[in-house]
Amino acid sequence: RHSLKGVREIRRSRRSPGPVFDGTAMEEITFKFADRAEVPGWLGIDVQSEVVDRILEVKPDRILLVTEATVEELHGDYFNPMMEIGGSGGRGDTSLGGSLPPLNKFVLPGGDEAKSWDYLSQLIEWGFSVGATKKSLIVAFGGGALMNVTGLFASIFYRGSKLIYVPTTLLAMHDVTTSLKTSICHNGRKNNIGSFYAPLKILIDVGFCRTLQRAELFSGLGELAKNAALLGGQHAEGFRKALSSDRINADAGGSGDEFTMGDRMLMELLALGIDAKMSVLAKDAYEKNCGMIFEYGHTVSHAIEKAYGDGVIPHGLGVTYGMLSSSYAAEQMGIMDKASRQEHDDLCWLLLRRWPLPEPRPSVEKVMGLAMRDSKRGITSEAEDEISDVLLRSMGDIVPTPTSMLSKFPCKLIEEWLDNMGFPREA
Repeated sequence: RHSLKGVREIRRSRRSPGPVFDGTAMEEITFKFADRAEVPGWLGIDVQSEVVDRILEVKPDRILLVTEATVEELHGDYFNPMMEIGGSGGRGDTSLGGSLPPLNKFVLPGGDEAKSWDYLSQLIEWGFSVGATKKSLIVAFGGGALMNVTGLFASIFYRGSKLIYVPTTLLAMHDVTTSLKTSICHNGRKNNIGSFYAPLKILIDVGFCRTLQRAELFSGLGELAKNAALLGGQHAEGFRKALSSDRINADAGGSGDEFTMGDRMLMELLALGIDAKMSVLAKDAYEKNCGMIFEYGHTVSHAIEKAYGDGVIPHGLGVTYGMLSSSYAAEQMGIMDKASRQEHDDLCWLLLRRWPLPEPRPSVEKVMGLAMRDSKRGITSEAEDEISDVLLRSMGDIVPTPTSMLSKFPCKLIEEWLDNMGFPREA
């Protein structure tokens, strides 16, 4: 059994009674990435004024605010306290006056569409055109994909610029902020260009989750399902609690079929999600060894997401379906017994029964073609008929390997799983 002990440091930013993450004021969290970076973060609910204060205390000569279309529509006034009424620039630009630094805004499309070479190039050209300098601050305000591409932009702009993350989705709050990875997608492949880069600060306002669409909320829960399978224990218990019909029925006063997620439940899940990632990345900042476990389910997930087309399958839900493919392979190879697979898959279906794959489904051949070009390919020196992913013996029991925790196995097992799940064959 592979040991995954680590360290998470949480300390209060304000001395007050009450539970950790009570949301009444921003609680300080230290995101420790081994010996590579130690990033201060703050978490709270409806904490707009403190988020603005934390940004302005950096004292940049200019703020480059990068956001996405949906966030601009729903929360475009969030940073109004930093804006002078009537100030305007070119496309999407707003300038601040007085003692405040000038602010320029760039609006990207949502999801993986933004993670392209073209939009990365546009960000770079925009940064230079508005007069940004080494003293300027880049603020990424949006979901996980927006943070990925903006993080890459910051990492190469002037060979590294000041960066603050202000995530607006559940997935971004617990899964993207807890990684140094940045990326774009190129040539039909997922996350195959990127870097590792630490932000200056991470500012999390859980209030944004109230406006999340059902699919986006489920996406964040999908990555929590992954943590539950990998680590078991409190992570599995917390996930089951969040998805239980009794909890949903009690919160919504309905039949249990509705789905609601109150502030308290969200705070509990965020605490678990942040703990899961940071307990491991405290030892493996660049996710090359034990940190690679968080790629569980991603080989097939990335392929399914790309096969459907950008924006159709929310990432966390794709990951949960990918986990089912890996448990199937593990059982077929005798690594996971039937009872352990049942427990694992039952946990996944708590979420997936609420979000079935849309029709028409892409072909087995299309999904497999993408899976065999996964960005992790080569780490395990696969043969032409092999594929790789993290494998489990049971929940909380990861198969350790010297190849970054990845195991290679016959790709025909993934084909069989796709057939069993009803993906069609090409004529």
